[in-house]
Amino acid sequence: SHVTKICGYAFESCSKLESVEIKRDSNLNTIEYKAFSDSSIKSIFIPTHVKKIDFQTFHNCKNLRKIEFPLDSELFLIENEAFSCSAIDEITIPSSVTKIGSLAFKDCNNLRNIEIPSDSQLKTIEKNAFAHSSIEKIFIPPYVAKICDQTFFSCFNLQQIEFAPNSQLQ
Repeated sequence: SHVTKICGYAFESCSKLESVEIKRDSNLNTIEYKAFSDSSIKSIFIPTHVKKIDFQTFHNCKNLRKIEFPLDSELFLIENEAFSCSAIDEITIPSSVTKIGSLAFKDCNNLRNIEIPSDSQLKTIEKNAFAHSSIEKIFIPPYVAKICDQTFFSCFNLQQIEFAPNSQLQ
């Protein structure tokens, strides 16, 4: 629980790495770019003090089905391609997240359910953030001011988009 940083490329391409256990009381606050990309992890818990999911941190994790965040998560940024080409089927975006980067969930073919809480601080959803995913519905919280180009490109299963009544979308 005393580890504070997982450096870039730390577990990249570890094809036999299926399990990563991070304690709930962990002091981890940084997971750098491509730290787990192309690994075989199946699930991961992101502890409270992690501030951002960096560039391609979980890119191409073909077995990654579950991402868990605590309710008191301090995460504020999901960087470009953070979960792209992974196997996640659902995710709850912590309310502290202010930006979802470009291609963050692109080609997540199993991703059907995205929960964004109504008290979310989310302000920006960058281009192609959910492109080629299988999402069926999404709630856009009130502080989202910008949804960029092709955010939902080729989301053929998307049936419902709900905007907060007090939406600040520009």
